[in-house]
Amino acid sequence: MADSSDPPGGGASGAQAAGPGVPLDVLRAWDEAEARLFPLVMARPDLYQLSVSTIQRLLADAAAAGIRPELVVAAACAMRYRELVASLAADGRLAALARARDRGLSWAVIEEIGSQDRARYAQYQRIEAEVATGRAVIVSIGPDETLSRAIHRLDEGEIDLVTGSLRIGEPVGSYLDPDAFAAALQQARSARPAPPPQA
Repeated sequence: MADSSDPPGGGASGAQAAGPGVPLDVLRAWDEAEARLFPLVMARPDLYQLSVSTIQRLLADAAAAGIRPELVVAAACAMRYRELVASLAADGRLAALARARDRGLSWAVIEEIGSQDRARYAQYQRIEAEVATGRAVIVSIGPDETLSRAIHRLDEGEIDLVTGSLRIGEPVGSYLDPDAFAAALQQARSARPAPPPQA
């Protein structure tokens, strides 16, 4: 049985020594994380020791505060997941801007979520941006409370041309009439004042 003198990665793995209430796939994920950290022992022992100390301190602080360590770990995983999703989205925006620039476009759809054809029943969103400046218009279309009509919403935005991050700006308006929405979108693209909302 492994004790505190065992080298990192030695002894029974978490997946092999599965405890009650912990799914096997979670234990495997933990083992994989530990296995990825282990090579640092040889290459960067200082960084490995810092990693282990940070984990131990985090767990000790959580236990001292009366917080279940698994909640802290799960929250840390959730935070990191959100960071990764945001980073991937930002990279996607930069790639879309680069493609539009290569094609000589002045404005382009940079991001799109959902289907505009189903916007009367499910939320749809797209981000259009001016390629040279990153100035953006965020188009959101969703059902009204009766699910019989679509409400079109416009918001100003800006894409950072270095990081790809999106800043949501001032609302432009909400529109029930598709023609009024189309006119407001055109005006938002050209930076002219939009007509008053009609919803």
